[in-house]
Amino acid sequence: MNKVYFTLLLLFLKGTFGFTQNALELITKLKTELKTNPDDKRKATIYSDIAWYYVNVSTDSALVYSKKAMNESTKLNDSVLIAQVNSDLGAIYFRRNDFENAKKYYGFALNIRKARKDNVGIAKINLHMANIYNKENKKEKALQYYLAGIDYFEKTNNPEIVANTKGNVAALFFELKNYPKAKKYLNDAIKYQETKKDDNGLSTSYLTLGNIYLKTNDTLNALKLYEKSIASAKKSANNVALSSAMNNLGVIKSEQKKSSEAQTLFANSKAVKDSLSVKKDASISDLSIAKEHIMYQRFDQANKVLYQLKERYQNNPSEQELLLSTYQFFIHTYAYLHQPDSVNYYNNLATNIQSKIVETAIAKQTNELETKYQTAKKEKQLLLKEIEIKQTRDRLFLVIGIALIIALIGWLIYRQQKIRNKQQQQEFELKSAIAKIETQNKLQEQRLQISRDLHDNIGSQLTFIISSVDNVKYAFNINNDKLDNKLSGISNFARETIIELRDTIWAMNKSQITLEDLESRIHNFVEKAKIVKTEIAFTFKVDERLIDIQFSSVEGMNIYRAIQEAINNSIKYANATAISIDMFKENDTIKVTINDNGIGFSSDEVNLGNGIVNMQKRIKDIGGTFEMNAQKGIGTTIIFKVPMP
Repeated sequence: MNKVYFTLLLLFLKGTFGFTQNALELITKLKTELKTNPDDKRKATIYSDIAWYYVNVSTDSALVYSKKAMNESTKLNDSVLIAQVNSDLGAIYFRRNDFENAKKYYGFALNIRKARKDNVGIAKINLHMANIYNKENKKEKALQYYLAGIDYFEKTNNPEIVANTKGNVAALFFELKNYPKAKKYLNDAIKYQETKKDDNGLSTSYLTLGNIYLKTNDTLNALKLYEKSIASAKKSANNVALSSAMNNLGVIKSEQKKSSEAQTLFANSKAVKDSLSVKKDASISDLSIAKEHIMYQRFDQANKVLYQLKERYQNNPSEQELLLSTYQFFIHTYAYLHQPDSVNYYNNLATNIQSKIVETAIAKQTNELETKYQTAKKEKQLLLKEIEIKQTRDRLFLVIGIALIIALIGWLIYRQQKIRNKQQQQEFELKSAIAKIETQNKLQEQRLQISRDLHDNIGSQLTFIISSVDNVKYAFNINNDKLDNKLSGISNFARETIIELRDTIWAMNKSQITLEDLESRIHNFVEKAKIVKTEIAFTFKVDERLIDIQFSSVEGMNIYRAIQEAINNSIKYANATAISIDMFKENDTIKVTINDNGIGFSSDEVNLGNGIVNMQKRIKDIGGTFEMNAQKGIGTTIIFKVPMP
């Protein structure tokens, strides 16, 4: 590394350290915070902030952290963060002069903010789009967006954005060579920025105002403003403004024959632009350096820079204007060196390049005219096609309308027929229901008649038999124990028959038997059994979930008779001291368990009597299952399950 380059590098480092220090300190703090494992949302925000601080320091680093922020915010599905990261990416690509990608990412952010109805965010993105249109030389469109932005942010009382936007409008008027308007907007912007000590905005505003003074030949004011721009840019790390202000100040120093200062400024400007990866602007700095060398007849150094530019751009069709400037500087160099052959050579190259540029411009204009003509032609064709489509659409709508009317009529007919069918069905169901009710009423009347007959005839006859037997026992002094027992047996049998007859009449008089009715009947039976068998302890439990259950008269009577038979068997044969009756819900069944602690029996040794057979049949008739478990010396358990009604 030669001494001159080393000296320039030291000067650059000294000049740029201050303006990058604040941004780098903030970046370092944020990177340190990342090591503390923050939550996902904070991590995404940190990546986004680092990317933003890197925008004016290193666009490559800014891109890396923006992509990390995008990954994290996408995982969170946070639309606010996603919109912000897309906006940051738009700003990064704008700094790199990649306007297509800048528009793409700003477009993504705009769609999200429109969906969220974020009017402030929408207005800000429109200002960014205005900057892009300005760079793309679409001045009228850019001015339209700028002025709309100023109007919006003035109404919403946001003077900072208004000031920055006025600075952009001033830059636009400067490019249009309307210097009075440019000064007017700039003075408004600078007034606010100086009040708020907005160094980032001031660096750009001072630069633009300096350019205006330079164009109007006020070199002294231009020099002061460039120095102010450099100072503000260093404070705010605005490398874009810094590089341009250094380059422009170098041009003034060069004109003032201050070569050493000019070279330092050009070198620093180029280094800053190289750090931003802005090749076109860096080449302009190289051309300024070459011009400085030529002015001071340092032709070898000038040619060295020019050859680098020639190699860079001679095969790049998009940089022909820079290549033309390079050839023109070669012509000046070889003219000073009195080398006419080289002068002619580069003059021919420059002429050819200029011809190509002119041809390209003419071709562009021709293409634009052709495009306008073709566009007008296509618009006419589209208009005719739209008319044809409209006519076709109208005919289609007419056909669809007729079809809908026919379909509606058909549907109405179908609906009317359906209503008629439904009415007929309802009439049939009503007649069936009436017939069923009449049948049930007749059956109920018959049941009532039978129950009255049983009560009046058989009941009274049984009562007469009991009364007669008792009269015989009391009227005659019977000393024959066998005869006395026989008469007592007849009387007891008649009484039991009356009880069963009453139970039968009770069941016949009910179309539905509730569990509460059944429970009451069983309680009565148990209470009577307690009077006869005082030595037996009875327990009766019913699951509360079964309280609202209703049985048919047949189901209720069969369950009652089965329980009654099981209790009678325990009383008569088991010699039990405890009998328990449990009724509870098990899945979709009612489970009834009758358990005693009597002597039990072995099913292999005892023949099942009619009582047990009757119980099995009763439970089976109502769709239930019957089970009996008995062990000698332990007791007997009868379990039957009937379906839930």
